[in-house]
This record gives sequence, structure tokens and C-alpha cells, in this order.
Amino acid sequence: MIVPAARVIRLGLLLTLALAVPAVAISAGLRGGTGALSVVLGLVIVVAFFTISKLAVGAVARRAPHLLLPAALGTYALKIAVLGVVLLGLQDSSALDLPSFAWSIFGGVFAWMGAELWVATHTRVPFFDPDRPGAWDAARRPPTR
Repeated sequence: MIVPAARVIRLGLLLTLALAVPAVAISAGLRGGTGALSVVLGLVIVVAFFTISKLAVGAVARRAPHLLLPAALGTYALKIAVLGVVLLGLQDSSALDLPSFAWSIFGGVFAWMGAELWVATHTRVPFFDPDRPGAWDAARRPPTR
């Protein structure tokens, strides 16, 4: 069973917002407006990438569960390719503070990974298929020693 995307997205957004407030303030204090803009842009990229992949993989899981692995790998490969293009485009930009940008992406990724982990460990998932006949038969218990 796939964890509903809405729970992960909601928690990821809350954690990103909780991270953004002090990160923007600290970066603005240390690096100025350029640092604050860089933090915001980095966190927006993280939110977009995690949200898009959760929605895409969730849609495939509902419609064609047998294509779940190719969908997950395809969205991952596409995200990495787009991220590479974005980073190459921003490589020589003077409008961004690259250390602030990089640290915000680093923190944002860990916030979203924490959200995914928390939702996955706090969601009740059956370890058997309740729809399969005989899936849970008390008479078919494994032998004890």
C-alpha cells in the first residue's frame, strides 16, 4: 500500500515552513537580501520536486500499480536531470548566494525525508492481503517449536 501523498505533502510543507523562517532570517543577517532570496529559491525547488514526484507516483499507484517501479525511477531520473539543468543555469549567477542556496536545499531535503519517514512509520499498513481468500486463516498458523 502506498502512503497517501496528501499526508506527506502537508507535513513536508509544514516542516519546510518551520525551516524557512529561521533560515531566511539567518541568511538575511549573514548574507543580506541575496542570501534570503537564495534560501527561498532553494526551498521552493525542494518543495516542487518532492510534491511533483509524490503526486506522480501516487497517480500511477492508483491506476497501474504494476508500473510503480518504472514510474518512481522515471520521476527520479527526470528530477535529477531537471535539477542538473537548473544548477548549471545558476552556476555563474551573481543574483544568488550559492552557499545559502545549497544549505537550504540540504536542509529542505532532510525535512522532506523526515516527513516521509514519520508518515510511513505512523501509517497502519496490513502485512497481508485482506481481499485474498484464506489470507488470514487462524488454522494455518506456522508450527511452533
